[in-house]
Amino acid sequence: MSIRPSSPWIRAAAALALGCLLPLAAATGEQALAASGSPARPATRDAGTSPDRHRHEPLIIAHRAGTADYPENTLEGIRGSLDDGADGLWLTVQLSKDGVPVLYRPVDLAANTDGTGTVAEHTADELTGLNAGWNFHPRGSTDTPYRSGAALLPTLRQALAEVPEDRLLFLDLKQANPEPLAQAVLAVLRETHRTANTVMYSTDAVASGAARAAGDVQVAEDRDLTRERLLEIALAHHCDAPPAAGTWMAFEDRRTVAVSETFTSGTATTEVEVTPWDRESVACLDPKDRVNLMVIGVTGAERYRELGRLGIDAVLVDSPRDAVAWRAGHSR
Repeated sequence: MSIRPSSPWIRAAAALALGCLLPLAAATGEQALAASGSPARPATRDAGTSPDRHRHEPLIIAHRAGTADYPENTLEGIRGSLDDGADGLWLTVQLSKDGVPVLYRPVDLAANTDGTGTVAEHTADELTGLNAGWNFHPRGSTDTPYRSGAALLPTLRQALAEVPEDRLLFLDLKQANPEPLAQAVLAVLRETHRTANTVMYSTDAVASGAARAAGDVQVAEDRDLTRERLLEIALAHHCDAPPAAGTWMAFEDRRTVAVSETFTSGTATTEVEVTPWDRESVACLDPKDRVNLMVIGVTGAERYRELGRLGIDAVLVDSPRDAVAWRAGHSR
């Protein structure tokens, strides 16, 4: 990553731990990313255009199928979040031992299920028999309701069958060996005719490159590039050319970062909480309202409304149920 050396502080900022700043870009051909056609939600649009900036109601994307409301990455979460009013879904995908894409996020199966080991150590038949809701607690409760009624770990193909084709779908690829995962996900998307309204994302450039080379699916922009854009705007107030029309970009709403400044006699480090989304960043990244901007981790109605006024197009939330209530209150 290259940062203009305008000061030692700016140079040091290249090392900021910005984590999951997830840039989502449209692939060549500007394939359609469709939103819901329901009258209660924003109208369907092409991937090359953004929602009306004066709408002030960002789309609601269910993070891991609504991880605060339902067992994450399950069919119960997908159905529930869509019923609650989510406009789209963000799902996490790994590859089974026998090459089947399944929905699961942690490395250890024991984190969310009644199984052990890793996804890559088990066949799809073994994985889909696990209860992915085993450790789920409703907010404010210590109950584990899905131990008596299992929320089974699903395959990607099963998940796609539950998602209407007019909903936005983001697939986050998470595995140590990502290229086979990318190829397997591409195969399922093609077989189910779901390439046009799906965005693939991976923190691994190998997986992104494999998907991008396919040419028929939308792929995330490399994370390093988006991090560089963010640093240039926030620290140097420098604005490069905006991303291509139709690009989806997603950054966290708030993030604690460590800034190290180098002196002749040593270094000093300060931890600060940054809020990268403001008028400057929106104006830089999307001056002509052609890029789709998503904010990750929004947690309240006031911030939702503020982001709408800034022109943000979507929010990634753990509780779409809460977010739909924010939108309903804002619409009144």
